[in-house]
Amino acid sequence: MSAFNINMECFLAPFSQDIDELLYGEESALNEFKEWQSWNACIYDCILKAKELFAKVEDLQAPLVWLLPALEYQGELKQLLANSLKQLFPQHVNHILFYGATGANAMVELVQKNQWKKVNVLAVDATYKANSNSEYIYQGVGGAFATVTAGKTGWMQQSHELAPSVDFIKHNQLSGIFSNIALNSKKRIDFICAPGNGVNHESDVWLTNLQLLSNLISEHTHYELPNYKLGKIGALEGLVNLYQLTSSPAIVNHFKHALVISQEQSKYQAAASYLWISEEVHN
Repeated sequence: MSAFNINMECFLAPFSQDIDELLYGEESALNEFKEWQSWNACIYDCILKAKELFAKVEDLQAPLVWLLPALEYQGELKQLLANSLKQLFPQHVNHILFYGATGANAMVELVQKNQWKKVNVLAVDATYKANSNSEYIYQGVGGAFATVTAGKTGWMQQSHELAPSVDFIKHNQLSGIFSNIALNSKKRIDFICAPGNGVNHESDVWLTNLQLLSNLISEHTHYELPNYKLGKIGALEGLVNLYQLTSSPAIVNHFKHALVISQEQSKYQAAASYLWISEEVHN
């Protein structure tokens, strides 16, 4: 099974259009003046952003995967967005994932299952940033275009599990997901990317089940909480996290087993385990 790498071809968030500056530079400014109107208006903006991103795709022979807002319980809006994309791009809407922040790991599972060598990935969703009162402020619709390529060196998804949950406190699905990882994995986890944000206490429920991974983690396990800097960026979140996982020298040069935990508020909880594959493994 091949490893994969991610190249961020285009990143268009309302508060940043430079993904590396967003990840490693000073914290981006908060846009206080964008007013949330309705989900219908947001879907319209998602369609406009999708057209802008699609125009940047050069290799239309490669499969294309759409990472879209988690609209599982908003059937009419989900259908509206899906139908609009089908009308605009009839040859390129075979793979649509309405999983929000949990979508990117599902995308990697799809890529590995189909053994695709190159994949175009487009993500659009509403974005939010926390203000000084620890309240999320709507920033507008953001979008990202990335290419995923298979190779001999890189991260390989070892496992992925996604479960619906409308209440993370009462129905914390991560307990079962973590138990499965602990049962089926033998390599120690040295890197964890988790969804805490300091705004919504439900985002930290992963901590309550961390002891289930006690046989795989240690005091040397490194933790990243990217939402503190990224804000709440929906379907873009997982793509950004995987881009950082595959491109940051501080990560790829030091860690061999990563766990990426993702949550879409009141919709989904998920976790994916990744192993670093080097050329020596293939020789």
